[in-house]
Order: sequence, then C-alpha cells, then structure tokens
Amino acid sequence: MNNSLLEEIDRSPEIIKTFSKKQLEKLCQEIREKIISTVSINGGHLASNLGVVEITVALHYFLNIPPDRIIFDIGHQSYAHKLLTGRLKRFDTLRKYQGISGFPNPSENETDLFLTGHAGTAISSALGIQTVESLKGGKARTIVVIGDGSLTNGVTFEGLNNLGSSKKNIIIILNDNNFSISRTRGALSYYLTKLISMPVLTKSKEEIKENLEKIPGLGGQIVKVVENIEQKTRYLIVPGIFFEKLGIKYFGPIDGHDINQILDVLKNIVIYQGPVLLHAITRKGKGYKYSEENPEKFHSVGPFNVKTGEQLAEKASTGFFVGSVLEQLGEKHEFFIITSAMEYGLGFDRFAKKFPDRFFDVGIAESHSIIFAAGLVKAGKKAFVGIYSTFLQRTYDQIFHDVCLQNLPVVILIDRAGIVSGDGPTHQGIYDLAFLQTIPNITIFCPYSMKNLRETLELAIKYDRPVAIRYPKEPLAEDVQKIVKGGRILCLATGSIAYNMSQACSDLNEQKIAVDFIPVNRVKPLQQDVVDVLSGYKKVITCEEAIVSAGFGSNVLELCNEKFQNIRVLKLGLPQTFLQTGSRDELLKYFRLDRDGLIESIKNFYSNE
Repeated sequence: MNNSLLEEIDRSPEIIKTFSKKQLEKLCQEIREKIISTVSINGGHLASNLGVVEITVALHYFLNIPPDRIIFDIGHQSYAHKLLTGRLKRFDTLRKYQGISGFPNPSENETDLFLTGHAGTAISSALGIQTVESLKGGKARTIVVIGDGSLTNGVTFEGLNNLGSSKKNIIIILNDNNFSISRTRGALSYYLTKLISMPVLTKSKEEIKENLEKIPGLGGQIVKVVENIEQKTRYLIVPGIFFEKLGIKYFGPIDGHDINQILDVLKNIVIYQGPVLLHAITRKGKGYKYSEENPEKFHSVGPFNVKTGEQLAEKASTGFFVGSVLEQLGEKHEFFIITSAMEYGLGFDRFAKKFPDRFFDVGIAESHSIIFAAGLVKAGKKAFVGIYSTFLQRTYDQIFHDVCLQNLPVVILIDRAGIVSGDGPTHQGIYDLAFLQTIPNITIFCPYSMKNLRETLELAIKYDRPVAIRYPKEPLAEDVQKIVKGGRILCLATGSIAYNMSQACSDLNEQKIAVDFIPVNRVKPLQQDVVDVLSGYKKVITCEEAIVSAGFGSNVLELCNEKFQNIRVLKLGLPQTFLQTGSRDELLKYFRLDRDGLIESIKNFYSNE
C-alpha cells in the first residue's frame, strides 16, 4: 500500500482533517481492503466492521480525538478505528498471540477508552464520562456508536432512560443495518434531516414561535396546532418518536455509507444542547460481495479465500454438533430452543428451519431468554437456552431467581466454554463453572467427548431439575477412555481438557509411571463412580479448562477434606485472571495445560512425597 492515505494517517493521524471528500471516500476503500485481507488470514469480525467504515472515518474527520472520544458499543466494530489511530503497522497481528485485540483495548491506544466485548454498555459509560466532563467545565465531546442489535439489550434501555433525563451533551450514532429504506425515501429523509437540524432554521422557528405567542388570545393555540402538525408530519417519515419521548433529540435516517450526509448532519447537530441520536442506515458486510450476501456467516469468520469467500480448513464446531443432535431429538420430543442473537453461531439454524414454532431468537437479551424459558417450563414445556459462556455472566440473577429457586428443569447450553481462540479477555468461557456452583438445585455437566455430549443431551431431556451443559467451541474428541491399572495417582479431568490429560497419562504409563485416569462428566453433584474410587488413592490430581477457584477441583478437594482426609489433592486449571488474545493451543501451553505441561505437573506431584 505504497503512498496510501492510510499510511499518511498512520504517520500523522490529524492529517485526515485536510482530506477532501474524494480522499475520504478513497480512504474508506483502503480501509476495507486492509480489513478484508487481514481477516481473510487471521479470522475475525468482518461484516460488522465493513458496515461502519464511513461512520468511523467521518467521526475521525469531524472530531478532535483526543480530547473528544468515540465509544463503540460491543467493540467488534472497531477495526477501522484501530487503523486510524496508529495501529496500521501492527494490524496484521490482529487477534494473534501478543498481537492487537479484535476489540477496543486501552493498553494499545489511549483512544480506546474501555476493553469492551459485550453489548449495551456504551451509553451508560459515555454518560459517566460526560458527567465528569461537564462538572469540570470541559468541552470535549463523547460520541457513542451503537448497533441496532444492542437496542434489544436491557442495559441499553437503562442507559437511554438515564441519558434522556440527564440532558448531557452526548451524540449517539445508531448504526442500523436491519432497517430497510428505499432510495427515494432515503433522499427525502436526508434532506428533511439536514433541514430540520440547521441552526439557522431552528433559530428562526423559535423567533416565529415567540412572535406568534404574542398574539392576544390566539397566539398560544396557533403554536400548539403548528407543533402538532409538525410532529405528526415528521413521524410519517422519521421513526424517532421513541427516542424523543425519552428526551433524546432524533435525526435521520440517513445513508451511513455517504460521508457527505454524515458530515453535513454532524455539523448541524453538534451545537444542540442535550443528548442527540443520529440514525444511520448501513449495510452489514459493505464492500465485500460475499459478506454482503451472507452477513451472518461473515459476522465472526475464520480464515477464508478472498476471491471465493470460502472458509479455509473450517472445522465444524461443537455447537454445530449440538444443533444436529437437538434437530434429531426434536423429531421424537417436543421442546423449545431459545437463543440471544446467536442462531447460526450456536448451530441452531437447521432446527429453526425445521421447527420454526419451537425456536425463538430474542435478540441480545440473555437475561430475558432465561426468564422466558422459565415461563415455558412453568407452563409444562421443555426448554433449552443456548448462550455463549462469556454472555452467561449476564444471567446470574435470572438463573438463581427464576430457574433454580423455582427448581424448574430448564436446560442451559453453555457454548464456548473454556479458552476461546482469538477473542481476548472479554470472550473467554472460563468463569461459568465457578459461579454456577454457588447456586443450589442446578446440575452441571462438562462432557468430555462427542459421544459423552450426545448422551448428556439425551439425558437432559428427561431431567426434572435445572441443568447446565458446558462445551467448547472447538470439537471435542470422539471418545476418551478411562485408564485404571492400579496406579499410585488418580488423575481426574472434566470437559474439553480431559483429552489432554488422557494423553498425558497414557504417555506416563508407557514410561512405567503408574497413573490412573478417569474422565468426569458431571461435576455438580460429583458423579458417584468418582466418589467411590477416591478412597483407594493417596494422591489425586484434578484438571479443568476453567479457573480453579471454586471449580471442579475445589469440589473434589472439599469432598476429600470431609471424607478422606489422608488424600492430597493437586488442582490444575487456569488461574483467576483475564486471558489475553491467542489461540487455544498457545494459551494452554502458556498455562502448562498442554500434554507436555500436564506430564511435568503429574511427574512432580508423583515424586514429591
């Protein structure tokens, strides 16, 4: 990319303010090319980032960053922002071990305010920042970029409600790629938005209003009639009455891929006092044919061939296997499946097509999904709720209050449990096991093989109490076998790490170091066959792909302390930490949970008297 505009900005970010409109359009094209080429090699969030390029470029042209600020809700739409803030040379390390994050990260650049990966947080955090800004008399502006999907999230509504009553000067850009608008209607909406947002017109209108009100007897009535006509006419074209009822000035919709439109309206609305929302219509995957045609597939994608759009060496995830099993079980049993905007990622798309009356995608509303399932079950139906482990953190109270306290047999399918490659600290599934274990009445399964996972799903249909089944993104082993040969040490491993432990134990037995191994599926309550054999050993090692605090190993340790006090227990797993970006294999090796690391730990414990 010799002598490119992007390289000029990388050397001097403020130079963007000297660009012409044509140069800004060329810059957008360069950014798209860089994002597509990088994600095709590294994987990442493609469609969402391609859809927000013009909005991001316009904001960097318009604002002074810092002190002005952009907060991206969710954060997986921040690639263009990274390229405009000095990270071009490192962009090839996107989502790689010790590379740059696929989400905003303050340790990379001061313009990334928060390390964000979950929806709905941007408005509330922006309100906190702008409150301090106004208290100190500062003039820095905060702009929030939020996707239409986040409007289904309850935290977003809490933030909007507080923002409207606060009257703080915050601009929200609603990046809407789900709203259909025709060319004619779009042009009319843009000109109307530009017109009604013009400061001169606003001033004149206020002056007219003041003069009308001075007319004895009739002035006030005339003003009310005019305002009523204006509002009713406007809302035939503008879908913004909801925001205005909250006290947030609404403008749009406009074309979110037209830099001229975005800048024209921004220049007008920035002078308004109080919160403002600009509704921008975008196309997810804009500028790359295959992501435009299939934005869901290219939302979060692995490496792919740029010319054909085909993914390279794509592995079927464990989630797709779960979806396939549930599709088969759905032929014999009546049950419902609920997801929060993750139909494809969880592998439920085929079930949804086959049983549309039994499938519900409730949007980015994980808390609601759990309570909805509780209602279905209370009414006599069976319900499965699919949620990524990282988003399950948002549902703790609902699992506690609406499922387990009521002892309702909702089945919670926890996908992406364990280490997740590439996504960094906001998306790791290593905490669910610990916090679920604090809740009474729930049974927790961590299947260790595809065969074991199928058996667990079939069992869960018949369960009469709350159930959680956690499984990783990457495929589990087809099967994992016990090794019981009278060894000096018993090794127990659960879930996705069981295969590594089984391989380590096999290698040690070949080296004449006698160790036994049992894969564990049910961790709460601990499966009976494990309890029965514990008394035959003086040393036990537990292993889990989760934080060791309050996890599976803690269960075993507590049991041994209560019943078998002569048993020494070594807990292996992840420390209580936030994981950095990297592949699962790289992170397992770093934390000594790969086969070699486990062999070393077992040997040390074996020889340590």
